[in-house]
Amino acid sequence: MPPKATPAADFSAILTVRQVTGEIDTRQWFHADHDDSDVSPIDQFIDNAVSLNKMWVGTGGDAFLPRELGMLLILGYVSAVEGFFRALIRRILMVDPYSQLHCETYTLTYAAARHQRQSLLPEALLEEVVFSGKKQVITNIQKFLNWGLAGNKPFEELLTRYNAVCELRHCCVHRFGKLGTKNAVELGLESHKKYLEKPLLLTRANMESIVDLLFVLVKSLNNEAFRFVLNRAATSKLKGAEAVGLGWTWNKARDKKLYSAYYAIFASQRDATPSPPMEEMYERYRATFKNVGRQKGDR
Repeated sequence: MPPKATPAADFSAILTVRQVTGEIDTRQWFHADHDDSDVSPIDQFIDNAVSLNKMWVGTGGDAFLPRELGMLLILGYVSAVEGFFRALIRRILMVDPYSQLHCETYTLTYAAARHQRQSLLPEALLEEVVFSGKKQVITNIQKFLNWGLAGNKPFEELLTRYNAVCELRHCCVHRFGKLGTKNAVELGLESHKKYLEKPLLLTRANMESIVDLLFVLVKSLNNEAFRFVLNRAATSKLKGAEAVGLGWTWNKARDKKLYSAYYAIFASQRDATPSPPMEEMYERYRATFKNVGRQKGDR
């Protein structure tokens, strides 16, 4: 007798797929007790970058990093830079009346207005904002702080280099490290076309250069933002105000509360060379601006 017929096997079952196990409960994936509200944005960046450094610095003498590690590090370092920009803008908006007035017409989502803590409402303004490229950094700093970096040659040069790192990051996010055409165009198609669809492979020296660039960029922007915000706080007139500045008395005791709020945004305790003490920085500020707005004959 002929063999008994069997049901046809599934023609599409080219792979064996097992059932999903375990629950996907994202509530368990966050550190609910974490609080970095007393850590300045620059120190948050330093903490994050140093934690990444520990993953590869001093771990061996091979010229090339493992390809997967290189990709993860690029993602981490650019994320640390983006986190710095977000924290910096949020903290400035919490303290600085000039930035607050500039952003007062911006809208929040209903969910943010209803559930976000008052101190984190500025963060809700940044929900759709990214800093993963030169254009995005310049545009969003102008948008939220009314600070124009366009035309500032030293910072544009740093941001151009940062933009190249961000293109590598895009390769890692979207193509598992392979160079796409759009990325190659941004980096320079003529010089990069032979690397299309080739994977990223970084040496330790490459990674050191990337980390050095990002530290210089973040620390330089931190200093320049401090300069810009405090200059404006001393020399610009708020809407509806009769005089320039925020009412500085140039008396250390009277100005301490206001100045310390600004100092805390930008000062670093984690840097290899920590920021000068607040009292010293206030004296520098007073020496620079104590005569602003005074009329001839004033004491």
